[in-house]
Amino acid sequence: MLGKTGISASILGFGAMRLPLLDENPEHVDIKQTEAMIEYAVNNGINMFDTAWVYHTTDRSKPGVSETILGDILSSGFHDKIHISTKMPSWEIKSWEYFDSTLDKQLERLKTDQIDLFFIHSIKDSFYADIKEKGLYEFVDKALSDGRIKHICFSTHGSYELLNQILDDYDKWECVLTQLNYLDEMDNPGLNGLKKLNKLGLGTMIMEPLRGGKLAQNQPVQVQKIFENSTKKYKPIEWAFNYLWDKSEVNCVLSGMNNLEQVKENIALVENANIGMLDDEDKQVLYDVKKEYDNLINIPCTECNYCMPCPFGVNIPKCFREYNMDVIGDQSLNSVQYKFHMHEDRQAHNCVNCKKCIESCPQNIDIPKQLEIVKKHFGA
Repeated sequence: MLGKTGISASILGFGAMRLPLLDENPEHVDIKQTEAMIEYAVNNGINMFDTAWVYHTTDRSKPGVSETILGDILSSGFHDKIHISTKMPSWEIKSWEYFDSTLDKQLERLKTDQIDLFFIHSIKDSFYADIKEKGLYEFVDKALSDGRIKHICFSTHGSYELLNQILDDYDKWECVLTQLNYLDEMDNPGLNGLKKLNKLGLGTMIMEPLRGGKLAQNQPVQVQKIFENSTKKYKPIEWAFNYLWDKSEVNCVLSGMNNLEQVKENIALVENANIGMLDDEDKQVLYDVKKEYDNLINIPCTECNYCMPCPFGVNIPKCFREYNMDVIGDQSLNSVQYKFHMHEDRQAHNCVNCKKCIESCPQNIDIPKQLEIVKKHFGA
């Protein structure tokens, strides 16, 4: 059960943030493959589909195509089998007119007259007081009363203190989306936040279970050895999902799957999922893995792309990905990926320290500072 919403949610949810692409443009989604993925997901038990106003766009100040694509596919016979959650960008909510018109557009894009789970998207410590003062909760009350929203929710990568403040300020919240995986237990707002939400009877949905895929593939040799030496021969992706499904406080885990094989693989993992599935030895394995990652990973980027587009053309997530992989993996291979497979105009040395990206980063990374490190590492 998803908290007090009354919704019986699949413990694996379909995150529509990383749909398959035809090319590097996030707006050019492979519709045919996406349709096959969604049909398989629905037919095999997934009933929670999550999207947002800004998913699959080249510019976060404009709407992406994820809602429209999901609406087109799910409206063709799936609506009575699934629940849709979507999000309105919290950083843009400054007036009732914006809230009202954007919500209407989201309903139209999703081809529905009521949104099951409506999230205020990615509330941050830096601007929460401002949007609250501008009338956030008055806006939400109106949308609830006129029936366009069924259950009001929010997502945040912010502090544990912010989570508590939001919960104290409004008593109609029913579900919260937070980031959690075995590397992020103490961050944003981590296990403490999850336990707080569960204690209050709120639904809990989890994002970034695989940290943008980093916990599923191409893991450092040192990490692979820890897993290989354990008595349980789980795949890396199993360790990541089992960590979450082991916890009674977790209601639904969203996975940003981007091909049909990933959908099939993730659904197959659910067969063995149950609360308390990890024993003390398993938990020690994950502790050792986390400790090893802490020693290796330099930049905690999850490739959410919230920092994009950079006004000076830098492909920030790819710069960080190739740097992290170069530091902890096969350096010659990733140097090639950065220097020759990435256009020079997109590399880190194009950063001019404008700081526009810092505010939008959910992980609170000092992006210009880290890009300078990437620049020095690879050279210009």
